[in-house]
Amino acid sequence: MTPAESRCILQHPDWRDACILPSPAVRDWLLHEGSLTRKLQQHCARLDVAIAHEGWTDDDHWLREVWLSGDGIPWIYAQTRIPSATLARVRPLQTLGAAPIGPWLYQQNPQRLSLHWRYDPASGLYARHSTLLVHGGPLHIAELFLAAFPWP
Repeated sequence: MTPAESRCILQHPDWRDACILPSPAVRDWLLHEGSLTRKLQQHCARLDVAIAHEGWTDDDHWLREVWLSGDGIPWIYAQTRIPSATLARVRPLQTLGAAPIGPWLYQQNPQRLSLHWRYDPASGLYARHSTLLVHGGPLHIAELFLAAFPWP
C-alpha cells in the first residue's frame, strides 16, 4: 500500500466514536489508550520506524508519516499532525527521525481528547484516530493497521 492510498483511507469521513464498539477481535488494538508503540513492542522482537514523509503542510501543521514494522513486516502506517502552536511547545517531535513517537509522547502524560476508529470496506483495513493534548496544545495521530498486521 502506498502513502497516497493510506492517506486516502485516513481522510475518509466515516469515523466512529470509541463508545461504538468494534468487533472483539480488533477492539483491544483500536481502543487502546496507552502507547501503541509499547503495545507493538510486546508482539515482536524488533520494531522499526521508516519515515515516509516529514514537513510542513499548507495549513501550518508539521506532518510526520511513518511505517511501523514488526520484525521487518510493515504493520502500521501512522500519521502525526502537529499544529505550529503546539510544535513550539514540544520541539522534540520535529526531530524524532526514525524513533517512534510513543515513548516520548507518553512520558508527557498527554490528555486524550478523542479516540475514533473506522473500518474501510474497500481495503478491509481498520484505522484509529486520536487527538491528544500535550503541554496545552493538540496533537493528532492516525494509524492504519495494514493487511499484514497480526490481529489476535
